[in-house]
Amino acid sequence: MKTINHFPVLDHYEFNPKSAAYLRTERVIKRLICLILTCFGLVSFALAQSRQVVNQSIQWSFLSSTIKFSPRYSLFTEQQMGFAEYRNMQHVFRAGMEYTAIKKLAIIPFGYAYTWNYIYGKQPATFVNNEHTLWQQIVYKQTISRVALSHRLRSEERYIQTHSMTANSDVVNNGFNNRQFRLRYRAQVNIPLNRKKIEPKTFFLSLWDEIFMSWGRVVTYHKPDQNRLFTGVGYQFTKSLTMQTGFYYQMLVKSNGLRQENNTGLLFQLNYNFDLSK
Repeated sequence: MKTINHFPVLDHYEFNPKSAAYLRTERVIKRLICLILTCFGLVSFALAQSRQVVNQSIQWSFLSSTIKFSPRYSLFTEQQMGFAEYRNMQHVFRAGMEYTAIKKLAIIPFGYAYTWNYIYGKQPATFVNNEHTLWQQIVYKQTISRVALSHRLRSEERYIQTHSMTANSDVVNNGFNNRQFRLRYRAQVNIPLNRKKIEPKTFFLSLWDEIFMSWGRVVTYHKPDQNRLFTGVGYQFTKSLTMQTGFYYQMLVKSNGLRQENNTGLLFQLNYNFDLSK
C-alpha cells in the first residue's frame, strides 16, 4: 500500500534528536516557555496587589516602514491605532533616523513621536492629554539555529499635556508640562514554519514581550507599570512586505499605582520597507 504523506512541509527538515541544531532549538523553546511563565507570574503578582483592576477588550493595529537611503542610514516610521471596546483609545505616529552599525546592531539616536490620547474604557481619564515624545533605541538581532531573536531597548523623554478646572468649571490647557521618563525593553522571537529562515513565502510564529518603567515628578509608582505580550503568526509575502496577527495582552498600571487595566484582544501588524539605496 502506498503511504500518503500528510505533512509534506516537514520533509525539508531532519528532526534528529541527537543533532546539534535540534538541541539548540530545544533549548531556545525551553527558554521561551520559561519567559512566558515568568511574564504571567509577574502579571499574577500585579493582580494580587491592592488596587482597582478592570478587564476590557482592545483592538490594536501597527503600520510600520523602514526607508533605506544607504547601506547604513534609514528612516523608520510607525503608525499605531488602538481601540478599547471598539472606541478610540490611543493613536501614535513615530519616526526616527536609524544607523546600522553592524549587521546585527541598529541604533536610533534621535526619534520623535506624537500621541493622541482619548477618554475611554472603565477607568476613563478626566481630560484628553496628548503627548510629545523624544526617544532613542538600540536593537540587537541574533539567530540560534532557525530561531531569530531580537532585543530592543528604548528610552523616552515624554512631555504630556495637562488640564485643570477653574472655579467656574472652565477647562484650562496648561500645555505639555508633565515631564516624564520611560524605559522599555522588548524581547522578540520569530520561528519559521515552512522554511529554514524567514524569507519570501514564509509562515512563522512570533512572540514578543515588552516591559515598561516610568519616572517623573507626578509618578509615584516606581515599579514596572506596563507589560505588553503578543503571540501570533506571520507571513512574509515579499522581501519588503510582512504581516502579523494574533493575541495581544496589555497590563497597564496608572501613575499612582492604585488603578490597573488588563486589556486583551487582537493585534494586526503590517510592515512595508522601501530600499532607495540601489
